[in-house]
Amino acid sequence: MFDAVIPMRSGSKGVKNKNMVNFHGEKLANYTLKKLLKIKEINRIFILTDSNVYKKKIIKNKKINLEYIRPKNLSGDNANINNVFYNFLLWSKNKFKLNKILFFQVTSPLISIEEINKTILCIKRKKLTSLMHVSEMLEPPNECINKVGKNWKFLVGNHVTNRQNFKKFYFITGSMYYFTKKFFLINKKAYTPKSYAYKVDQINFVDIDTKFDLEIAKRLKSMKLRN
Repeated sequence: MFDAVIPMRSGSKGVKNKNMVNFHGEKLANYTLKKLLKIKEINRIFILTDSNVYKKKIIKNKKINLEYIRPKNLSGDNANINNVFYNFLLWSKNKFKLNKILFFQVTSPLISIEEINKTILCIKRKKLTSLMHVSEMLEPPNECINKVGKNWKFLVGNHVTNRQNFKKFYFITGSMYYFTKKFFLINKKAYTPKSYAYKVDQINFVDIDTKFDLEIAKRLKSMKLRN
């Protein structure tokens, strides 16, 4: 069995209280939680929030644990999520026996139950200690530039080639991670370059950070419902 961990910080800037915005008739947090409650392999769901208001609005279920209080120094805009996980593991040490941990974000609502179950099956079959969801970049870094002094520099190579000749690049979606407690305590992070990269279709993974992201996620969900 697995335990799920969901960070849910209040005070977001791009979309105010984005974890609680309306998403197809549900608060975004509850939309994701109801999905996770249907995953048979998930034993408990721990919410890592600094907000008592959020705790009151989250659906009640015996699998959902709201005991952890996210410290103020780990709840700011610059808080490192790995530090939050580490603090949570220290807090849980004498309270719960944790081993296999799944990490989800409520701001990635398009991940499906089917995709979660497939990922869990991959973890079990390959006996993994760490996994991250990745998706192919629609715009490869071959076409990306940044400014260095007064000049512009290509991030990959020094010129743009035909798209047919581009190498494939992937980005970490952030929608789902897996790590064992031992892996995290050794590496002090949820994933490393040696973590297993599980490839997913980008159309199923939108990370809501802005109003534009929220609108895209809503429209993609509506398209899925029509199909």
